[in-house]
Amino acid sequence: MVAVTRLLAIVLGLVLVGAPSLGLAADSATVTLSAQNGSGETGTATLTKSGEKQTKVVLNVTGAPAGVNQPVHIHKGTCATLDPKPAFPLSPVVDGKSETTVNASLDSLQKDGYAINGHKSAQDVKTYVFCGNVAGM
Repeated sequence: MVAVTRLLAIVLGLVLVGAPSLGLAADSATVTLSAQNGSGETGTATLTKSGEKQTKVVLNVTGAPAGVNQPVHIHKGTCATLDPKPAFPLSPVVDGKSETTVNASLDSLQKDGYAINGHKSAQDVKTYVFCGNVAGM
C-alpha cells in the first residue's frame, strides 16, 4: 500500500510539474533581445496571447539611455534579414520599458517568421540597437 501511494505521488508530481509548462508554451513566449551596433542594449520581450487574434508584447531592456524614446517594431524576417517595412509598430522603449498589444496572434508571430528590433532614437532610426527573433521559439 505504501509503495502504491508513493508511486501515485510521483506520477501526480510529474503531471503537476509538466502542466504549467505546457500551458505557458501555448500562451506566452520570451524573446531574447541582443545588442546590435555596439549599443550594449539587451533584454527580453515577453509575448502573451491576448485573445485569439492579439498578442501583448512587453519589453524590458537594460542599457537603454534614460529619457530617450527608442522606436521599436516587429518586422517580417529575422534579425539577419529584416524586411525594412515594419509589420507591427510597438510603443517606444522609454527608460528600458515598452508595452503594446498588437493585432496578430501569438501563433502567427511564432510561425510566420518575425523579429523585434529597436532603433537608437526617433532621430536615428537607421541605427538598430537590439534585435530578437520571434520565430523558432
